[in-house]
Amino acid sequence: MEKKLLIYRWGSISEPSLVEAVKEIGWPYTEFSKEMKDYHGDGEFAGEMIKVIHGQQIGAVFSYDYFPLISMICEINRIPYLSWIYDCPQYTLQSETLKSPFNYIFCFDGSYAQRIKDMGAVSCFHFPLAGVGRQLMWIEEEERKAHSLCGKYKCDISFVGNLYNEDKNRLRRAKLSDYASGYVEGLVESQLLVYGYNFLKESLSHLIVEEIVEKCGLSLGDGYRQDAARMAADAVGMEVTGRERERTLGKISEKYPVYFYTSSQLPRRLVKENVKNMGYADYQKEMPFIFHNSKINLNITSRTIETGIPQRVFDILSCGGFCLTNYQPEIDQYFTDGEDLAMYTSLEEMMDKADYYLTHEKERMEIAQNGYKRIRENFELKDKVAEILQRGLLSFI
Repeated sequence: MEKKLLIYRWGSISEPSLVEAVKEIGWPYTEFSKEMKDYHGDGEFAGEMIKVIHGQQIGAVFSYDYFPLISMICEINRIPYLSWIYDCPQYTLQSETLKSPFNYIFCFDGSYAQRIKDMGAVSCFHFPLAGVGRQLMWIEEEERKAHSLCGKYKCDISFVGNLYNEDKNRLRRAKLSDYASGYVEGLVESQLLVYGYNFLKESLSHLIVEEIVEKCGLSLGDGYRQDAARMAADAVGMEVTGRERERTLGKISEKYPVYFYTSSQLPRRLVKENVKNMGYADYQKEMPFIFHNSKINLNITSRTIETGIPQRVFDILSCGGFCLTNYQPEIDQYFTDGEDLAMYTSLEEMMDKADYYLTHEKERMEIAQNGYKRIRENFELKDKVAEILQRGLLSFI
């Protein structure tokens, strides 16, 4: 009997597309979606998953992101665990379970993939994320049915994302000493000026790291390796991201209205600027229409992603949208600036390119079409999932 793939669904917004991709390539599968209460020791979760593995002839488990408990379950049952990492940072990767020979880890960020290997992962691959090309056909069909969809989301410039000014930005809530606060402030302002290279970790002294970890409550607990310097750098990186997004929106809104789709609360300064708070946008039902109908879609990558391409870029291009993004080494590696999308390395360059592409519609539309074509040819989710299964499962039957 041909063995099935067990897809663990924990609530990732990309899971419906993943399941559809597995279905499209014809791989037998079943889904498991029980909530995991403890990443290392949830006995009830483990018992139910093991029951499914034995009862339904499961040959491997697949999930977005990495779960130590699933790694242990797969090792006990001697079946592969395939995890596709798209969140950064992801502290479950600091689990001691990382070294299991049954783990096959596919990481979207090249520098992060190397760190995972250095931590002892036996099979870790740098593997960029993907898009769903048929999304565009669905958008066009839906818009033919309801013409109001196009008008509702039509705008010159839009941005979908958060400002990291909520509770999970622990650095903003931490009461650092005057010295540490001043040091971090200078580091944040310095990193804001540099695109494509993250120097936060190497710039933090041991004493500053200790204070950030303590005041922000970053200890991971038993079962994890404590990379304090990395966690402190990620906390600072989140603050850099929040400020960069605020300043980017503030800068561009001095000249153009911006539709901002977010669950974050807008600072008073942005409310006074030409930024229209559109509220939360549903990933499945609304974002595709936003990306398709915005003349320019901004991508402002989280600074905790060092080299990789965030999912947002693939989502925009899959919908036939034009993407104006900050420079990232891997965006530059896999896409061509001015042909598939547009990149900037400063706020001044961002403004210049926004000016240019808003007044050169034919060129902007050609670039959007090229970006979509690049997704279909090189980054189609169905093809990437098939590649993961082939790499991770040399003999699955």
